[in-house]
Formats: sequence, C-alpha cells, structure tokens
Amino acid sequence: LFLALPILPPAPAAAQTAIGCDASCPPLGYESDSSHLCPGMTVDDVAAARLHSICHPLNTGFANNELSFESFREKGRVTVVANYYTGCEAGRRESGVYAGIAQRIHDETGGRVTFVTSLKGGSDCSRWAGVYHEDAVKMGLTRPSTMPLTVSDASYDLRDRFFTPPYPHPSYVVLDENLEVTYKSVGPCCGYASYYDCTNEVALGLDQMLTDEIMLIYNKQSSSLEETAGGEEVAMVVTDPTKTSNGEGNGGIATVVNSTDQPFNDSGSGNQNSVACQSTEYDDWSACSKTCGNGGIQFRYRIHSEGTVETRPCPSEVASSLPPCEEQCVPEFGNDYSTTVVASGFDSPRDLAFHPTPGVHLGPYSEGRTFHPDQGEELWVANGLNHSVSIVASLGTKHQTTISRRDRGYYHYMNNITALAFNSVRNSGRNPDQDSFNYFAVCNDNLNDYAGSKNPNLFMGPTLYDTDTVNKKGRKNTVNRIGEDCSDPADECFFLHADMLHEAPACIGITHDPEVETAYGTVYWAFDTTGDNSGGAGQLVRFDFSQPHGPGSMDHSIAVVRRYPEVKLYEDESNEHGHAGMIVHPTKRILYVANPGEGTVVAVHTDTGRYSRTARDEYPIFSNRLPSFEYSIYECVEQQEDFATGLDSPSGLALSLDGTRLFVAERGGRIVALEAETGVVLQSIDLSQFGYTSILGLAISPETGDLYFVDMDTNKVLKINAARITEGECTYQSLISAEFQTAFDTAQLRVDLECGKNLFSLARDYSCKVDGSIPNGTLFEQVHTNTGYASDNPDVQSMAGMDEAAALLANRTDCEYASELNLDALLLGGYYCHICLPQNHGSSCDAGGTCANVQWQGFTCDNEYYVDFDFNVNDPSLMISSLHHDRTYPKDGVLELSRGVTYRFTVRTGSGRPVSIVTPPNISPKASLMESPMKSRSSHGGAVSGPILLRVDDATPPCLHMTLAGTRPVTLMIKGADECPGSSVEPGDDMNGVPGVGAPEGEGSGAKCISFIRGYFALVFVCFVFTI
Repeated sequence: LFLALPILPPAPAAAQTAIGCDASCPPLGYESDSSHLCPGMTVDDVAAARLHSICHPLNTGFANNELSFESFREKGRVTVVANYYTGCEAGRRESGVYAGIAQRIHDETGGRVTFVTSLKGGSDCSRWAGVYHEDAVKMGLTRPSTMPLTVSDASYDLRDRFFTPPYPHPSYVVLDENLEVTYKSVGPCCGYASYYDCTNEVALGLDQMLTDEIMLIYNKQSSSLEETAGGEEVAMVVTDPTKTSNGEGNGGIATVVNSTDQPFNDSGSGNQNSVACQSTEYDDWSACSKTCGNGGIQFRYRIHSEGTVETRPCPSEVASSLPPCEEQCVPEFGNDYSTTVVASGFDSPRDLAFHPTPGVHLGPYSEGRTFHPDQGEELWVANGLNHSVSIVASLGTKHQTTISRRDRGYYHYMNNITALAFNSVRNSGRNPDQDSFNYFAVCNDNLNDYAGSKNPNLFMGPTLYDTDTVNKKGRKNTVNRIGEDCSDPADECFFLHADMLHEAPACIGITHDPEVETAYGTVYWAFDTTGDNSGGAGQLVRFDFSQPHGPGSMDHSIAVVRRYPEVKLYEDESNEHGHAGMIVHPTKRILYVANPGEGTVVAVHTDTGRYSRTARDEYPIFSNRLPSFEYSIYECVEQQEDFATGLDSPSGLALSLDGTRLFVAERGGRIVALEAETGVVLQSIDLSQFGYTSILGLAISPETGDLYFVDMDTNKVLKINAARITEGECTYQSLISAEFQTAFDTAQLRVDLECGKNLFSLARDYSCKVDGSIPNGTLFEQVHTNTGYASDNPDVQSMAGMDEAAALLANRTDCEYASELNLDALLLGGYYCHICLPQNHGSSCDAGGTCANVQWQGFTCDNEYYVDFDFNVNDPSLMISSLHHDRTYPKDGVLELSRGVTYRFTVRTGSGRPVSIVTPPNISPKASLMESPMKSRSSHGGAVSGPILLRVDDATPPCLHMTLAGTRPVTLMIKGADECPGSSVEPGDDMNGVPGVGAPEGEGSGAKCISFIRGYFALVFVCFVFTI
C-alpha cells in the first residue's frame, strides 16, 4: 500500500531551471529528445556494459571495485539509482534517507535489491558517502554498511544516461530484472534552495515513496520466479504502513516472509590481490629507454601499492656509449620538400583544423554562393584580428573557395580567437541526440575587454559551436542578423554559440579530447595563460561543456571545469600574438602541450589526477553558482614536463595519421618531427628560407596525411610538399629500446594482475597525496558579481537564460572604458546593438550602416534591403523591403542612398531572374520600358539568390537602376541629386553594370577595381564596372 505523506510546499530556490521539479519524462519541451531514459524504456547495452568506479564502500568484492549494470540483469533483481551532487544543497538531506532505505531493503530482500548512488560535483566521493551514512544514523534509520554502492560519477556518465538534464535533482530510477525503468521521479526535497530549507520531516517522505515502488516490482518478479520454479519458496516482501524504517511507527517497514534464499552475492570475481600486493623488494633496473643520445630513463618496480615504480636518468656510463640521435626521414617531409600556398588574404591567422564532415556546414549553397561539398576537404582557419573563422571549401580542387563567418557577438565569443578544435570522433556509440560530433570550440586570447572598448573583467573562456546546419535545419546553429535560422540561401549567416565557459581568459591553445566515456563528447583541454594566481605561469584547464545549453540560451549550470595547477605553462612574452598547440593521442591518452615560454613540449596523462579542492575559493570568477556546475582543482596528475626540450618558441602541434610522429612548429620558421614515444627529433625542416617566420597552427590532412600550417605575418595557409625520390628511400627507425619496451610490458602486466589496474606508471609521483577537502557551502551561492550573469533573477542561471531587468540598460550611455556599465550584462539582456558595444555599436552592419536592436533576437541595419519578385501576372515587378525601416517600398518609388555607405541588397528572386544594378545613359524620356529591356554587363549576369554590395562613394553616379528583365526598374537616387532621368531606354542601348559580389577584376570596358573592407572579414576586392 502507498502511504501518502504530506509534502510541504517547496521554498523558492535561489536558482532553478525552467523545468523546476516537474518529474515528467521526458521533461516538458524535450519530447523529441531520445536521450531521456523514461519508464518503459530499457538501459541500452552500451550503458549497461560500462564500468563505474565504486568509491564507497571500499571492499565490495567487485573486481577492481567497479560495477556494471549488466551484472544486475538477473531474474528477480531490482536496481535503484539515485542522482546527487556534493555540497550543501537540498539533495544532501535526502541522501541520508536514501542510505538508510538502501541498507534496510537490501538486507530484507536477501540482497536482491541493489542501490546505486551517482555522486558528482567535485569533492571527495568516499568522504561525502560517509557523511550520508552518518546522516542516516542521525535520522534514526538503518545504519548503512554495504549499501548504497556510491559511484564516483566523475565523467557524469550515470547522470547523463539515467537523469539527462534538465531532469531535476535529487531524483531516482527503479530498474527491473531486465533493466527496464519501472519508475522515475524526483525526491521530496527538490525545489528547496539548500540543505537547511528541506527539513528531516520532508526528506523522510522519500522512504515511503521509494519503498512502495521498489516492493511493487520486487514482489511481482518474486511471484513470477515462484511460478517458474514450480512452487519452490521465493522471498516475498510486504510493507507494514504502521512502522518506520527503525520500526517505530508510520514508515512502511518491509518484512521478509517465506524466505529460503541465501543472500545474493554482489562480489563478482572479487579482488584476491590485496594480500599479495605487499612486496617491499624492487626488481632490477631496466635497460635505458632510448637507443641514442642521453639514453632516456631507467625504471624499477615492486609488487606494492605504495611506491610501485621508481625512475632515474640513464646512467652516464651507459649514455656515453650510445651514438648521437641523428635526423632521419619522415614521410611528411620526404627527402626534399617545397611549400604550396593553399589560400591567402587571411587576417592574422593563428590556427587551422580540418572539418570532419566537409559540406555539413555550408551545404551546396550559402550566402548566394555555390559550394561543392562532395569535392575535396574543408579547412577552417582562425583569424585573430578580425575575430572570425575562414572556411576553405573544396580544398585543392577547381572548386576551392573561401568564405568567412563569425558570431554576431564576436567581441565576447570570438575575441582575438587564437585556436580552434573539432570533435572528429565518428561512431562513438553515443546517443545521436547527445553526440557532439562536428562541434568545434574556439579559444580566445583576451581578458574580456570587448575588442578593446572596456576595462577587462576576466570573464572569458572557450566557446562551443555546432557546425551542422545540413542535418539540423531549424536548429539555429547559424542565424541571420535578426536571429532567425539562416535557412534562406541568400542571407548572410552568423555562428550562434552552443555554449561558453568563462574560466580561461587569455587562452592560447585548445584541443578536443577524443574520449568516449562522457555522454556528449564535449571535453576540451585549454592553455590558460592567467592560471597561476601568483602571476608566474599559466595552467592546464579541462573543460567539459557536458550538455551544451544550445543556441539562444545562457544556462551554464551543466558543466565541469577542472584546473591542473601542477602543469605549469608559459607563454612567449616576446610575441604579442601567440598560439600553443595541443593534441591528445587517441590511444595513449596523452595530451601534448606546446610550452612556448619554456621551449618545451609537456606530455600529460589525461586520465590521471585526483580531486583536491574546489576552485571557487581561489578562482572566484566562474560560470555558475549551482552545485551541478563543477569547478575543481585536481592534483597528482602524471606528466612529463620535459618530453621535448631545446625548442625555440614552440607553437603548433599535429600528430601523424598513425600516431607515431608528433610535429612541432617553432614560431621562427622550423618544423620538427618528433617520435611520439620518445620525444626524440626524427627530422626537421626550415621554412624561414621561404620567408615564413611566424608559423603558428599545424594540421594534418585526415585524407592524405599532408602537413599544413598558417603563417601569421603573411596571412597565408600553406602545405608541405614532401618529395620522395624513390619508394623506400624515406624511412626511419624507432629510437625506443626493444629491451626497455619488453621490460615495461612485463612489469605493467604483472602489477596489473597482482595489484590491480592503473597502478603502474613511469610518470607518477607516488609520494603525491591529496586531502580531498569538503568545500564551504557558501561557495556554491556565489557567481562572478561584476557581470550580468550575477543577476538575482533565477532565469539568469537557468534554461531561460534571459534577465528581464537587463532591458533597463537600453538607455545607458556611460560607455567609457572604466565606467560601471558591464557589457556582459548587455549580452545577457539581449543586446546585439547598443551604443556602448564596440565597432558600430556591436553590429556587423556593412560600412556606414546604423543598427537597431531587436531585443533577445538580433539587430537590423538601415543599409540592408531585401529584393524579391512579385509574381503579379499583370504587372510583375521587383519588391524592395527593409526590416530596419519596417516597410516595403512602392514599385514605382525611388530609393534614396547616401554617399560613404555600403548597401547590401539581398536578392531572393530565384533561378532565372537575375537582378543587376546599372547606370542609365542619356536616354529619351519617351522610350517605352517594356519595349526596351535594360542590359547589364555586371558579372555572372546578376544575382538571383544572394547579396549585391553597392558602395556609394564620390565616384558613384547620382542615379542608378536596379533591373530585372521584363519588369519596371527600381530607381536608386544618390542623396543630393536633383532628379533622375526616366527609367526607360531605347532598344539596343548598352547599359553598364555596377558592382556585384564576386565581380572579376578588369571585366568590361573601363573597369575600375576599388578595394574596401567588408566589415570584419579579410580585405575584399570588388570591381565597379562603369563607362562614365
């Protein structure tokens, strides 16, 4: 029977998601998202097979103290999963109740009901689990001992598979013997702001709630088992609604009847090695690791959990007998080499990366231009000075072309972009609605000064984008100025960020982690030059965007940021604009980081390090104050600080396709090929002889294996052409000692078998210990108080992501560099156009245009017009309209233009209806329009879908006409002209085209090419074809 306990109305939480505590599954508004595990659904095989580390209790008997849900797929078994975060939020009150319930029901059912806790949010997992057990005792519940099994959900895998955000917390799932969800709901403390707001009386309501649901399915399965067993007795459980968990009334205690079962064995194979792993004697020293040079290192080991491995440099008497490490030949350089300029005209390029799926972003048509997604690769280039990304499409084919694109709020989201990286992991096994394949992140070398217009506040970090517009139409991965999905092939498109985190200002390097443990695959590593609070060095930072908040939201509550202060990184202070390459080896799980200021490459073992403490105290600028946002400091990470040394300001990094060679660019012009195993130089080339002395990013073609690089000062992307005179001439030998490798493999296998996995390491400091302190609960109530993200409005930290109070900022004019006005607040308030935002009020209007803000959506420009075709049978005509002026102009009207302004006419007339802008000659006013169709010599015969950019300057004639054959011309009159001649022309009159996008240089008689800057992109040359 279900005993309905009274639930007190929840106190208002300081910040709740828009979902609140609605237990609907899937959550309201997420009905089409297949990633939500709801009643009636079964845990998929991939999720069931995953291993999860149990942090408490420590001696469960499971092999390596790891559980998989597959082991719970058994007749008569019930599994319960709880969703908690560390900290003093309301879930902590419930967690004690859950621990008491877990032990009681597990014991009463002979071990056939297993309880699992997903614990996350930083802090020491085992210590928190102990706190929950103490809470259970304090509330008079059964003393926990073997239950629940608390999982250190450091990768947030359990949360994202069983309780996919925005499903509320604390929350619970009950699984039957087939791992089918029979029940899913939130706990009674959901909606309370803190541990202190939810009382014991409220939290204890969880006892009856879970007991009823668990016993309902347990007894049903037990009855089925008894029938299958042919009448043999099977454990059955009934509930007595008059008793509590400790037998003292009104709690629904469960009692066992007809039990002949022995307690279920949870132990699996167990760990039989704890006694054996106690040897104090070390084995002999190994051979030296390298066959040349200084010989590398030696190691020795013992079968013991403490101080398992010791290392030392190769003894000098051995190293002195080794030959020097001489350069060999790698296929990316060849016996000889040359360079080819792939593309040019960039604006201080810093990095480059190949898109994993060419064409998925641009499709066959975008911004009035034709692309060929099935032809060649696609290379993306980060432009630092104009805060954009250039896309080189159909690389190396006759269709190669370049288009540039950026965020409408580039001054925050792409400010001095210095690195970019894609998630290129195909077939990851992730749910398609969670997989972030084809996403990319950018790193911004800026302290958040809004393109130099505002005193920096350090609220800056990497920005995440989803590039897929072909398969995700309507998703708003790109938008037009007004904020609508950029689905019209004629519109100018802008990136719309999928997420941003703010813990790495002045970031000069970023790379994606190809791990497949997290549900979304949004883990990136970044080089934060401001990381060391003492000012001496930067730091390595791991960003897991987890579930991206998606286009149009400002919710940063679901993310994980971890700092690694022991990995000290230094920028090259002698160069104003820097780049530090980073790349993760996909099988070794080693992160290589260029360390420009030290002249080294650091090798970090990505899956090492342990939680030490919260970062919220030492680094008080962070993205969100909720417990679901983890901001931690990790220590005892395994690293090789001197993996490669003696480099001159190393910048870009790239791995060969087979992962055996690491390429390092030296800014001054040299590129070095290292053996990825040893860090020894295999070959180097010097490109300074060709004038390339500012090499930054490197990239390897995933199709050909060719090496590409950017040179910042010449604004070029180049390819290395490797010359191989004859097959087999370009070879190299590995420099790792075979004897050392054999000793390493043998030692690792032995330690794994006798002591357990992940204990043997040549890079570990076995003396390193962490305290794992429990943080002050008040740290989870603060956020960066000098930004718009600090609003008291709960929506600011939630799914809604909009602060209505920020609308009051519309009339602020205190735009000075050091004024109190915070520009982050403008973005949060829905401003893309504001007098205080940089460079033309923050807008991307073409030169001379003025913007108007459209709250929460975007902006309009007074120099942008749309050109459509009116299909009226009796009078077909061109229709000119303006969003900014909110009007459609009469077909016989005159559109007045001003000198010094570049006008954008976005043509949407469609195929077969090319639109041109022409200058009329001296014509007879009596001529008939329909009898004398105007002719245009502008390039490509005019525009049918896309922009015509018209720059009106002193050389522009006072009168122009926009024409489409068979329609009445539209008169464009330059401001100051007395009047324009008639629109009609005599038959045969030769009209002259005016500039359109992409007009080739020198076309037509008297062609005049004029250069201008298209707002934020690279320098563009447009031909004005006149006969004047």
